[in-house]
Amino acid sequence: MAKKATRLLLWTTGIGLFILSATVLAAVLLADAEPPGFETDPEWLHVKLSGSLRESPGAENLLVDPVDMPPLTTEVASAIRHAAQDDDIAGLFLELYPLSLGWASTQEIRDAIGELSAAGKPCRVWADTLMNKEYYLASACSEVYAPPNALMLVNGLAVTRTYYKGTFEKIGVVPNFEHVGDFKSAVEPYERTGPSDAAREADAALLDSLYSQMVSAVAVGRAVDETTARGWVDDPPVSPEAAVEAGMLDGARYRDEIEDGLDGDKLSRMKYLRELRQEWTQSGDGVAVIYAEGAIVSGSSSSDFFGSQYVGDRTLRKHLAQAREDEDIKAVVLRVNSPGGSGQASDAIWRDVALTQEVKPVVVSMGDYAASGGYYISMGTSRIFAEPGTITGSIGVFGGKMNLAGAYEKVGVSLHTEQRGRYANLFGSTSDFDDLERRKYQDFLASFYTTFVTKAAAGRGMSYERLHAVAQGRVWTGTQAVERGLVDELGGLDAAVAHAASAGGIQGEARIIRLPERKGFLDAMLEELSNPEEAGEASLRSAGAALEALPSDVRAGLGAIEQLQRVAGHGEAITLLPGAPSIH
Repeated sequence: MAKKATRLLLWTTGIGLFILSATVLAAVLLADAEPPGFETDPEWLHVKLSGSLRESPGAENLLVDPVDMPPLTTEVASAIRHAAQDDDIAGLFLELYPLSLGWASTQEIRDAIGELSAAGKPCRVWADTLMNKEYYLASACSEVYAPPNALMLVNGLAVTRTYYKGTFEKIGVVPNFEHVGDFKSAVEPYERTGPSDAAREADAALLDSLYSQMVSAVAVGRAVDETTARGWVDDPPVSPEAAVEAGMLDGARYRDEIEDGLDGDKLSRMKYLRELRQEWTQSGDGVAVIYAEGAIVSGSSSSDFFGSQYVGDRTLRKHLAQAREDEDIKAVVLRVNSPGGSGQASDAIWRDVALTQEVKPVVVSMGDYAASGGYYISMGTSRIFAEPGTITGSIGVFGGKMNLAGAYEKVGVSLHTEQRGRYANLFGSTSDFDDLERRKYQDFLASFYTTFVTKAAAGRGMSYERLHAVAQGRVWTGTQAVERGLVDELGGLDAAVAHAASAGGIQGEARIIRLPERKGFLDAMLEELSNPEEAGEASLRSAGAALEALPSDVRAGLGAIEQLQRVAGHGEAITLLPGAPSIH
């Protein structure tokens, strides 16, 4: 009883604070509003990018109104694209700091900058750090500047994978995994100390494609030939002065010098986005954008100690059903940013996508990753869009168990098992697969792989043999996937929404309904009170913050093992790209 009273007191206090905050916010907005009836000169849209951006709606700041919440990656791109046709916007001033975006996310924003430049509007970028990704993005602008003391090193790409066999040997754990697909190297991090020939070949092809995209884009952006751009990367200038001399930069200047040179006032990204969000959510026929971010698991969507997101099949299917039954929603875009996960959960989502497709058009927009299970949930839709740098494919399956007998022995634990039935202890945690058990499990995985390829072939309008030739667990970039018929078209979320709106018969600009919805304070409060068990998510994220003290590669390794544990289930087929390659 005391617990309920305390909770009620906390929420009552929270409501009071919310009302006070809302009053202050309203006053600020009214004071900030433009007086009616006066024309203003065009302004420069000021977009500041630093660190990471959210890919999908999720856990938000409860005291912030949804129209003022931090922008999604795709919202930044949409705002820049809208500015290209906005007569009130004179140009784009892009302020860049070190980025933690994936390649496809970076390309999504870069494409929008390209459209703004194509519309004849200037783009001026100032960056205090220019490494590979930052320079790749900046090179889309007509003018690129950095301060005289900027950190600058555009030195090409490398791919890194982490292997845990040595770790498992030290703690007495023996991995027992099987896979289907010559290139399904997902089991290798747990059973090897380095890549197989097939994995090395796949990584080399992946790196070649991304490197070619980077060099080609930089060459076009800076109006030089690819030989010159490749030379910049192979022998990179390490100071802004040297970069200016080489033609990579237009000048070495401080930020205030660039800002003072703008012929007009600046309009902040958030103020501009606030106006656009109100336009995007107007009444009328709309397109639902449903987000599938993170590893795919059975049950509800969640996150873990390491900050990794999990898309639960139950949560995603609920959103699909909501879009399917809403008569004002004329089409659906499934935004996939997932390395895959549970095979069974992926298949359950695939089924709901198919049911939705029977009622209204479903289009897929792929983010940084849409591989394995991420491809599984995409393959049955009417059209698939991806960025050139999207990591996709990986049509294969693996599964198995860990033999923990050695680890138990080290800590003095003994287990004894009695069984009835030849395979009763198939997934026992203290024994390896014997020959019959391994063959039985391999048959199960082979059956799942056949189902995967059969459904993919039907969805892509290909024969089983042709699809199998580009499957077998091999990973492709978006560009390579288009060439092999796994993806229909290169483009970002805006392109997918435009196609879906047209397919759904929507005239003019479509209303955007994002699922899950971004909730304000009162909505989140009511949801928490009705589902108190979900309140643990905030505590989980807070506890995970302590892990930030660990080195990034250690966090990534622990996160990959945690992800596998969550996805694997009890001998379940796994359609996952675990330990997703770190491309830097």
